[in-house]
Amino acid sequence: MNLRQVDLNLLVAFDALLTERNVTRAGNNLCLSQSAMSGNLARLRKLFDDELLVRVGRNLELTAFAVEIAGPVRECVQQIEDLLNAKRPFVPENEHRVFQIAATDYSVLLMLGPIVNRLKKLAPNISVNFVKLDANSKEKLDAGVIDFCILPEEIETTFPSLRLFKDKFVCIAWAGHTAIKNKPTLKTFLEQQHMVFNIGEVGHNSIADDFLQKKNYQRNIVASTESFTNAPFLLQDTTMITVVPRRLAERLKQAANINLFDLPVKVPDLSEKLIWNPRFTTSLGHIWMRDLMASIALSF
Repeated sequence: MNLRQVDLNLLVAFDALLTERNVTRAGNNLCLSQSAMSGNLARLRKLFDDELLVRVGRNLELTAFAVEIAGPVRECVQQIEDLLNAKRPFVPENEHRVFQIAATDYSVLLMLGPIVNRLKKLAPNISVNFVKLDANSKEKLDAGVIDFCILPEEIETTFPSLRLFKDKFVCIAWAGHTAIKNKPTLKTFLEQQHMVFNIGEVGHNSIADDFLQKKNYQRNIVASTESFTNAPFLLQDTTMITVVPRRLAERLKQAANINLFDLPVKVPDLSEKLIWNPRFTTSLGHIWMRDLMASIALSF
């Protein structure tokens, strides 16, 4: 393939399609009509001799080949943008960009609102797209498909990182639970029906659950869930209890009709970190976004 015969604007269109996985939204990001973006997708398919994006139900999903080249395409577009902007200062209010962030529902609950509010004031054309943190998130980060991951510090990675915030664990129960009205004794705590967290998508269970298991505390486990934010609501009309981060419990206390109690044993704090691909460590846009998220976390 001769580079001089290729319209490099197609790479920009391809990057937008990889990010949005939606022809209309990708076109909007580039100020192109849906028909123009559909035409770009057709040209890209011919150029690479691959479907690139295929419809699965109502959604468009990347083909295996598209996943393979997504990182190099993102890096190529980013390098060209950095080159063109090498002498231009980063001005947030003039930037048009979508940052892709993989995180658990707990981190999204804490971070999404403050980020959106801050962007509205400082950078109205920059937006964030939170996606589910899963077992492939670090690979996607390495490939450049996503910009950041927020995950517990206990999960080891080779990526550069920045601590965002810490949180303590508490015990929660439905407000109508009659067996627990105050801080439970260890005996009372262990005797209750427990709901635990099986966060299989990140290959890591709740830090609190792991700690209690390693200490050989024998709990009466009757249920498990993958979602921190759903857990308080699942306790309704049951005698189950569970252990969640305090900020989440306080945020959902009224809505889920739950009570919070200090734990009868000392459990390590939950510490969340931000990780990113080292290729973008010096990117002005990445630096700005990292600083914004860090400043928000400091307010917690």
